Amino acid sequence: MKSFLPWRRAGLVLFALGGAMAMAAQAQAQVVQLKWGHVYEPTSIFHQQAELAARKIAEQSEGKIRIEVVPSSKLGQESDFPLMLANDSVQIAYVGEATLAEGYAPLGLASYPFAFKDLDHMRRYLASPLLAELMKGYNEKSGNRMVAAVYYGARQVTSARPLAKPEDFRDLRLYVPDAAAYQLFATALDAKPVTLPFMALYGALKKNEVEAQENPLGIVRSKKLYEVQKYVQLTAHVYDTLGIVIGKAAWAKLSAPQQAMVEKTLADTAKWTNVGVIAGELEDEQFLRGKGMTVSPVNRQLFLERIAKRSTPEQLGARPGDFRRLQALASGAN
Repeated sequence: MKSFLPWRRAGLVLFALGGAMAMAAQAQAQVVQLKWGHVYEPTSIFHQQAELAARKIAEQSEGKIRIEVVPSSKLGQESDFPLMLANDSVQIAYVGEATLAEGYAPLGLASYPFAFKDLDHMRRYLASPLLAELMKGYNEKSGNRMVAAVYYGARQVTSARPLAKPEDFRDLRLYVPDAAAYQLFATALDAKPVTLPFMALYGALKKNEVEAQENPLGIVRSKKLYEVQKYVQLTAHVYDTLGIVIGKAAWAKLSAPQQAMVEKTLADTAKWTNVGVIAGELEDEQFLRGKGMTVSPVNRQLFLERIAKRSTPEQLGARPGDFRRLQALASGAN
């Protein structure tokens, strides 16, 4: 009998080792690995928010949900992300509401030019039942999960020459993102909209392939567009927002308690980002002045009237009555 004991011991060791490996594999399988893609620089507040949320989610899930944040368009352009979310090649993404509206048109309401009177109007929208309804509609239509909206900033126009009034935009080669609301802003002013990869914008402006562009001042600063543009026109034609969207397959991997925790964490960190973006806008304006840019207000009413003559929110897919509800928020109504 003694001669068989070493083999028994070896069998027991192998059995124990196999059990340990199985347990380790099971533990590993319980860890949900997610990639969060976006087009912004690592220095941007949006990347900072994503990193902050990733840390908080890892802590609160005891390491069972791990998020890798991938900046600077390394996973794709913003226009690529809705499809990438759907096929699970990226699991979380910042996507502008105007881009999301390409798949669920009513969500483009807030991207209609001059839809907001001022920043307070936008802040009321972010906390409104109207936005909650639109997010729910997007989720039902797409199968993805938009868990929060983040204030992206007021979109302003930068250029190589002054653009004081709508007529100055005629035949202007103006960069705008590839979404209907942004294209509408350009065409309603008789500009020539130019769409190209976000990472190529600086070079196109430097070569004068594009004469002007529109983005929040934080983007002008982080992308160093002040090196290739001279003027800032404070049009604030769109008070823009980003959706934080989780893909359908990734959302399904989370248990109900995990879903609730992730959604709350992303919504809470979005509020932190909103405060930071608002605080940063005035600082960005002063920074750009310091870099030699001429920063000037415009008569927004002239631009608003031009847009209103040539389009309606409903043409962009807004539901009947939604624009009226949005305007009512300016006075604090829901």
